[in-house]
Amino acid sequence: METITFELIRKIQREERDSPQLTKLPENFFEKVSAYLEQKKKMEDRKASLEVKNVERLVENIFDLRERKILNQAIITVRTKIPPQNLTQEEEKFFEEVVKILKERREKFFGLKKEKKKMVRFKEDVPEFVGMDGETYGPFKKGEEGEIPIENFEILVKRGLVEEI
Repeated sequence: METITFELIRKIQREERDSPQLTKLPENFFEKVSAYLEQKKKMEDRKASLEVKNVERLVENIFDLRERKILNQAIITVRTKIPPQNLTQEEEKFFEEVVKILKERREKFFGLKKEKKKMVRFKEDVPEFVGMDGETYGPFKKGEEGEIPIENFEILVKRGLVEEI
């Protein structure tokens, strides 16, 4: 467990600034920084007061950098289904809400509802696969019927593996 110090906060700020990805933060980083600041604010000397201002500036910069990266990653995740790494618990909730809003907006604009599926009959055995909606389907045996996302239906029809029911 790392002790929160000005040097550690500055190091984290530099890493976050220099990395295109979210960096791994110490566990409960923002909560520990808040406690650290409260402790420093109780000291009534000029050095502690300056340190508080500098730490607040650094932490705000870390927060802003991470927020921008989370928003960019949410856009990427909506398009590719690749989730980000190194989110704090609070950031994960924020990320999920943003992804939900982006998905709803895209579905509304493009008219793509992930619930759109087709009933199919499998012409060949098909192993388990991850559908375009992120869900797992199969495995399916020749002659079995199932419901799959339209995007996967189009691919499997071209390969001669399914037929619409």
